[in-house]
Amino acid sequence: MNVTQNVVMDLLPVYLSGEASSDTKELVEEFMQQYPEIASAVEAQKREFDSQRDLLEPAGAPSADHELRTLLETRSVIERQKWSMSIALMLTAFPFSFVFNGGHLTFLIVRDQPLLAAASWFGAAILWIQYLIARRRLRVAGL
Repeated sequence: MNVTQNVVMDLLPVYLSGEASSDTKELVEEFMQQYPEIASAVEAQKREFDSQRDLLEPAGAPSADHELRTLLETRSVIERQKWSMSIALMLTAFPFSFVFNGGHLTFLIVRDQPLLAAASWFGAAILWIQYLIARRRLRVAGL
């Protein structure tokens, strides 16, 4: 059988990775003995391939508790989202506390304590932002 240089070059990736059968290894090595210039090129490729072998190693599997940690983190995000929304609703509505006095609607906190109302709305704004961030994080994760 006549083996050409192109056939050997096609077999080199399998040979260099160590996945070649014994017949293929024997064929490539015999060809390299007949053509020393090819052998030197193959050795250079082999050195380069060996230096990059760690790149070909499969990534490690997730740890055994990966799913549990992911579940706990997701629950934590949902819990924070729930509390952020409930407290933000309370702080948003709190300044609008009112009474009917003499047929008129009177907003107690906005009238009597405008700084307290502003602080309440500022806190509510921070909590709404935190709620929206948690919501986006869950949406990006596909939950």
